[in-house]
Amino acid sequence: MFKTYEEALAWIHTRRGMGPKPGIRRMEWMMEKLNHPQQKFKSIHIAGTNGKGSTVAYLTALFQAHDYSVGSFTSPHIMKFNERISVNGQPIADEDILALANRIQPLYDEIAQTELGGLTEFEVITSMMFLYFSEVQPDVVLLEVGLGGLFDSTNVVTPNLSLITTIGLDHIKILGNTIEAIAFQKAGIIKKGVPVVLGNIGPAAKSVLLDIANQQHSEVAEYHVDFHAQSKPSVDVFHERFDYQTDDCLIEDITISLMGQHQVDNATTALHAFRVFCRQNEFTYDKESIKLGFERAFWPVRMEVVSHSPLTILDGAHNEPAMEALVNALETHFPNRRLHILYASLTTKELDKIGEWLNKLPQASIHLTTFDFDQVASIEELKKGLGIEAVGEHENWQEAIQTISKAVDEQDIFLITGSLYFLSEVRHFLLEK
Repeated sequence: MFKTYEEALAWIHTRRGMGPKPGIRRMEWMMEKLNHPQQKFKSIHIAGTNGKGSTVAYLTALFQAHDYSVGSFTSPHIMKFNERISVNGQPIADEDILALANRIQPLYDEIAQTELGGLTEFEVITSMMFLYFSEVQPDVVLLEVGLGGLFDSTNVVTPNLSLITTIGLDHIKILGNTIEAIAFQKAGIIKKGVPVVLGNIGPAAKSVLLDIANQQHSEVAEYHVDFHAQSKPSVDVFHERFDYQTDDCLIEDITISLMGQHQVDNATTALHAFRVFCRQNEFTYDKESIKLGFERAFWPVRMEVVSHSPLTILDGAHNEPAMEALVNALETHFPNRRLHILYASLTTKELDKIGEWLNKLPQASIHLTTFDFDQVASIEELKKGLGIEAVGEHENWQEAIQTISKAVDEQDIFLITGSLYFLSEVRHFLLEK
């Protein structure tokens, strides 16, 4: 038995070396032992290469604006582990983590003695989450896939709605090195007869998704086909404004504080999923509350402005599609402004592709750094992988931030980007300051 939250958390993190171990047989065993908690609440299952976290944030805000309680399961966390399991945007309490860990730990010991072997860290957390929401019973639970879909530990659930945000090349050593292979993995969350909403997805990936949805007799709603967004001039450079439209609905002048066309795409997809879920489950909604929900929606380290003097932006552009979206957003919102970029990443990323996008920023001085984490890339690995001649190389990222901040003119932008794990540490550091 763990006596403190810290002991429980330390045990959970020791499972990190156990994974990833693709497959859901261990989770099926756990759900049987726990009396199938994943079946005891309404849910939306969310997969995608990028945009999952932002989509969860938009959906959370939309449900809350209509006074529905909403649970969410996301990863990784940015400020504190407990964020991964939240209700109405509030992380669960330390004592709940402790109690859940004490209930899961004996089952961990039991399954470790079977041919299935021990659970991974993510499987432990997922089991805790299902158990927690089965007892708390929010009106809806938003389940973010950890990796892929088909073999992800969340995929023991049969949701009320499936949502796939985007599909790009990421985690290719696990999911496959083609768009079609990755789409097949994401499509694993499409369940028999369960409706599916598709976000901004290219033709090759969409073809795979539609084939599988057809096989599963699942009704599909597609962005740019069944629902649309029309971007409009915004009130200021730090917001996006758009209209949402379907054959039977028009909502004008929706404003969001997350910047970039990709965020308009995510918000539009979230809104359509919200409407499908509400119709399906007889939840009421209205246009004014929808607009209010979007105004309140927030997700950290997605073009997040943490200082205006100098203008400092945090963005977890941890793979090529995310870096492409970031570069496009910078060119749209801050044209002709000089960029000072601090970048750190893991070795698991396709650094050459990320480097190509960084090189498209004409007025950028790029600084490379590293941080303390598993599989982190050294500065030499970053230079070689990105194919970039860095202006600065910094072994200590905290000192790098202080040095670069002093060198940034008032008209310039300081962008800190790369691994979400890196951005989590940076955000802690800056907010504590």
